Amino acid sequence: MTSSSPLLPSTTAVVPIANVETNTTTKKQYLCLFSVITAGLLDDDLGSDEQEITEMINLVIDVDQKRMVALHRQYIRPLHIDNLTDESKEASGVDENLLFTSDIDIEDALRKFDTFLRSQYLHPDFNVNFTFVCENCLYLRQCLHPESIKKGTMPLPSYYWSYFDLRHEFEHMYTTTECHNIKEMLEIDETDYCMRHVRNMELIIYQMLNDGHRFEKPEYIMTNLQQGLCSLEDNIEESTVVRARGLPWQCTDQDVAKFFRGLDIEKGGVALCLSSQGRRNGEALVRFVTAEHRELALRRHKHHIGQRYIEVYKASGRDFLNVAG
Repeated sequence: MTSSSPLLPSTTAVVPIANVETNTTTKKQYLCLFSVITAGLLDDDLGSDEQEITEMINLVIDVDQKRMVALHRQYIRPLHIDNLTDESKEASGVDENLLFTSDIDIEDALRKFDTFLRSQYLHPDFNVNFTFVCENCLYLRQCLHPESIKKGTMPLPSYYWSYFDLRHEFEHMYTTTECHNIKEMLEIDETDYCMRHVRNMELIIYQMLNDGHRFEKPEYIMTNLQQGLCSLEDNIEESTVVRARGLPWQCTDQDVAKFFRGLDIEKGGVALCLSSQGRRNGEALVRFVTAEHRELALRRHKHHIGQRYIEVYKASGRDFLNVAG
């Protein structure tokens, strides 16, 4: 692959490589390497500062042929800022002029990519096995899903609700716990952060495919909060519960789940706190499916519902049972 520079100066760059044959009886498998950057923090802090997505790249690999078949790249105009910090520009390599003259917002970007998939016969509606691959869960769970719910975009298509976590797949394939981030897997000389990131992913996946790895069990993102009951005798894992404070008084359990969109909450895992008068007091206890999801929830401390910022703190299993039980 060559440098990413030919893909600019337009704010949307599309490189269709080959159309897909759809007359086969077996679903062909395509992996879509998905990467975003925001106007704020990157790497393992991505999404924790509630900054908007400014660039999105999708690179599609034909698993059987072990080659790229499509590349789709877009700059996305942020709504709430008028410039980037010097640190952000240096770290991301984003062209600020192109970014703020872009006429594409996040909903436009989602729609354009869906249209692109259909034009290349890569869309799941064409009977293909199409799944996202991310370096880790932050790109979908901490960036795209929360931003889409805050901005009220069109419903995310089905392919945004499951993904392969490349770190997990890599660790499983090579039975290692030493892989902390993509830089430790390999490094490519590429100044553009987002393009470098997706190219690193591409080469790692080729290596894994050549070594016999099969991408078979994607991780799924919770679509709706499930109702349920719990008992005071239930054994609640201590490291899965948070307390959210500062909620609007009319906030429902579904609204709380929307604030934590992208993270998986246990069935019946939102308990709204009541005052001594039996009214909601702006607090809730939330129980997540794993400690990892609770840690991601804590990163949303002082993120917003409307104009209100919500405080998120650690809580205990007993705290949850005292309210939900």
